[in-house]
Amino acid sequence: MILFLYGEDTYRSRQKLKQIEERFKQTDKSRINLFIFDGEKTPFKNIEKEIVSAPFLHDKKLIVIENFLKKKGGAKAQEDLIIFLKKNKVPESAVIIFWEEGIPDMRSAVFKLLNKPKQAEKFEPLPEAKLCQWISKEVSERKIEIEKQATELLATLVGPDLWQIAGELDKLVAFTVKRESKQNIITAEDVKIFVKGRFDEDIFSLTDAIGNRNKKQIFKLLNEQISAGLKEAYIFSMLARQFRILFQIKETVEKKYSFVSPGDYSLKQNLASDLGLHPFVVQKTLAQIKNYKLEELKNIYKKLLSIDMKMKRTSLSPRLLLDLFLAEICVG
Repeated sequence: MILFLYGEDTYRSRQKLKQIEERFKQTDKSRINLFIFDGEKTPFKNIEKEIVSAPFLHDKKLIVIENFLKKKGGAKAQEDLIIFLKKNKVPESAVIIFWEEGIPDMRSAVFKLLNKPKQAEKFEPLPEAKLCQWISKEVSERKIEIEKQATELLATLVGPDLWQIAGELDKLVAFTVKRESKQNIITAEDVKIFVKGRFDEDIFSLTDAIGNRNKKQIFKLLNEQISAGLKEAYIFSMLARQFRILFQIKETVEKKYSFVSPGDYSLKQNLASDLGLHPFVVQKTLAQIKNYKLEELKNIYKKLLSIDMKMKRTSLSPRLLLDLFLAEICVG
C-alpha cells in the first residue's frame, strides 16, 4: 500500500501523517516496525531494503519517506524508485507513505506515478470560509468557545498559515482560561490584543502603493516581507485575495451604494453583511477603492489568476512572476 501526501498546507499534511503514525503505534507498541527516512539524504537502496524485508513479530510495517522528490541530483534514485514500483515489488506487509513539503515538480515521472486517485492527497491552503470552520473546530477541541467575529478576524489577520494560527490559538486559549471573569470564550477584542497578523497592515500598504503606482515603495515593501521570512507564493496568494476583495467591494458600492457617503458607518456594515467579510477588512479596503477603476481591478485580478496557473504549471520562479506582475502594474 502506498500513500502520497503533499501540498502547501504542511500543517494539515503533517497532521494526517501524525494520525497514521499514531494509529500504527497502537497496533505495534514496540514501534520496531515504524521507519522514518529523510528522503533527501537516504540512499534509495537503504529504503528498499526495509520495504522488502518482513516485519518483526507483526503483520505490517510502516515506512515514511519524507521529501524524496526534493533530493538534489536525485535522478538515479528516482529512476530506481520508478523501476521498483513498476515491478510491483511492494509486499502486502508494507505501508509506504511519501510525504512532501510543498508542491513537488509535477512534471517528474515519480510525481506522475505517485499522484493517483485514492493514493495521493493534496493539501491546499484553506479558503476563507473553510479556514473559519477549521478555527472553530480547533477551538472546540480545546474545550473552549470563540466568537464568530473573533474567528473571522483571526482568519483575516493571519491568513491560511495554520502553523501560526495554531500558535495564536495556544496563546488565546491560555489567556482565556485564566481570565478573571471566568468567561471561557475568545472574543474579537482578545484577537486584536494578542494577534499580530503576518500580513495585516502590510498587504494594505502594498495595495496602496500599487494603486499609487509607487514603484519604489512597492518593491521596498515586497523585499521587507521576503526578508521577514514570507514566501513569494504566500505573498502572491494574499495579494490575489486582497484584489478580489477590492473588486467585490468596488463593484458592490457602484451597483448598490453609489449614493452613500464612503464615511457612512452603515456602508461598512452593509458591505460586510453582503460579502461575508469582516468589518475590519471592509473598512481598510473602502479607503483604497478610490485608487482604482472597476475595469482596472477586473484586469488585475485576471492577471493574478493567469500568474497562479503559471506558478502551478511551469518552472518559472514565484519571485520572477511576482516581480514581472508588479512591474507591469507600475507601467500601467
